[in-house]
Amino acid sequence: MIKTTNLTELLNRWEQSTKELSGNLTTNNHLPIEIKNKLLYENKDLISDLHFEESSLKPLCPELNSIKGLNIISNLQKLKKKDHLTVYRTIRFPTIARIHETVHNQGLSIPNYEQERILQLYENREYLKKRAIQKKDQRFITQPQERVVDGLPVFNLVNDALQIHQAYRNEQDRVLLIGIHIPYKLIESESIELIANTAIDLDYNNDEQDFKITEFQKKETEVIIDYSTLRVQGIDLHEMYIKGLPFNLEEHSFLGLEQRFFLLDIYKTNIFDRRQNTIETEILKKNEYFMHGIFGDQNVFGRNTSKYLPINCYEVKKNEF
Repeated sequence: MIKTTNLTELLNRWEQSTKELSGNLTTNNHLPIEIKNKLLYENKDLISDLHFEESSLKPLCPELNSIKGLNIISNLQKLKKKDHLTVYRTIRFPTIARIHETVHNQGLSIPNYEQERILQLYENREYLKKRAIQKKDQRFITQPQERVVDGLPVFNLVNDALQIHQAYRNEQDRVLLIGIHIPYKLIESESIELIANTAIDLDYNNDEQDFKITEFQKKETEVIIDYSTLRVQGIDLHEMYIKGLPFNLEEHSFLGLEQRFFLLDIYKTNIFDRRQNTIETEILKKNEYFMHGIFGDQNVFGRNTSKYLPINCYEVKKNEF
């Protein structure tokens, strides 16, 4: 069972963090008050409708097991279901009210309001004036914009999902991770589409570099994205989004989507500085299934070095009375 005594302390920390600038590359601003109120609404009484079960975890090799939290990422990455593709989404500011709404009603469609925050800023007159001035400066021949996508952002890797939404995040924090099993028949029939996208582009609504993912493989009975084909086509998959998804759990279940919910206590780390990397190459290669991208990449607008790892992992379910 999770500790309920620190819920007030956690809410207070979130309240303080939302008073700071976000720290984003091109949307470095405060969180609008109306969005903050939606994110930080709380109702602790709803905890009686939820069941939290500490996850049983298989250990890694000693070198990786000594880094607290890698075994949690590894075990979550192994979630799979026959003839399904598994992807992940992270929900920030998981108050009891937001966890309850996720597990009981909206599932992976629960909003993080980050795209709404970005749109508000990009429609702000003061910001547009500032951007117009910067574009005239020869040092800013291009000024990238953080993307707003036409769908729901998801990730193929647990670690990628965990590193997103670092705006307003504390050094010790909490997120809700959703593992999503998508029936492959929905992808084959194009009822649901998966689109690889850039996190940052010249204009926030530019989809010219978006790429529909159509190549998949079967590994035993599990369906996986064909990374090798994407790489040949010039795509090192990081972010993607789903198109065609309904907006609540009932409709998700009707389509055959299955979801599992995990509450993660997380902490900030600098252990993945690639210049100080001491993990042997063979160990990295053997564990590529969950460590791919953990040291970031060379694309200045791509993956950054992983900064957060989980400490605890609880699976969340509806309480059965």
